Amino acid sequence: MSAEALRAYGRSMTTTDQARAVLEDPRFLVPEAPAGGAAPGTMRWLRQSVARFGNGAVHRRRRALAEAELARLDETVLRDRARELARTTAPDLAPYVPVAVLAEALGARGEIVPAVRAVAAAYQPGASDTAMARADDGVATLMAGLPEGEPETVANLIGLLVQTCDATAALIVNARRQGGSSAEEATALALRHDPPVRATRRTAARGAVLDGCPVAEGTEVPVDLTGGLAFGHGIRPCPGSRCALALAHGVLDVLLEESR
Repeated sequence: MSAEALRAYGRSMTTTDQARAVLEDPRFLVPEAPAGGAAPGTMRWLRQSVARFGNGAVHRRRRALAEAELARLDETVLRDRARELARTTAPDLAPYVPVAVLAEALGARGEIVPAVRAVAAAYQPGASDTAMARADDGVATLMAGLPEGEPETVANLIGLLVQTCDATAALIVNARRQGGSSAEEATALALRHDPPVRATRRTAARGAVLDGCPVAEGTEVPVDLTGGLAFGHGIRPCPGSRCALALAHGVLDVLLEESR
């Protein structure tokens, strides 16, 4: 299958079958961060150290670090704290309450939401030099505010905060727009009709096959997530989906109540 065909295929994908197949197949890899040459505590170092930009055994090891941190969190406590904080937060900033609550639960000190937002803005490759400079400052702030630990562990705590940031904020905004009689109904509607993450991509490794057709090594494959896959699927589902929903529900409990 040619790169051109794959691009057209990705644009025209209307069911989740192909997306699920790609996300379940270890021969479709996430694009990795360039290796080497990054000073510790910088944005480039962060990309090289988080599970998000790793594959295979590296990804599994880093993902386990994040999962261990998430496993000790109580979703009811997260929702209650998000609800409490949302009541004292301006409505336009309420979508970022989940980041503040998660940071608090992970042991962070100080006001770190602006730093997380700066890092999130440059997390994916292609950010401007200005955004990268702000992100470098953000990474330094987060490393100083989070509990001390092995560098890879701290990097993946930052990764949890960054991946919570914009996606959960967008889920709250979209769910509020959808309405509903409860936070649960609002988020379910948003995830079905207006998900916060609509697409991702994978790169074909040697031997990759899609719909019975060989895919050339190195071909970028677009993956449509609008068919109920906003939290991912297969090898790399979002490890914090339950926590993200608890945090979003806590904020929406307040926002929906205030809009009635």
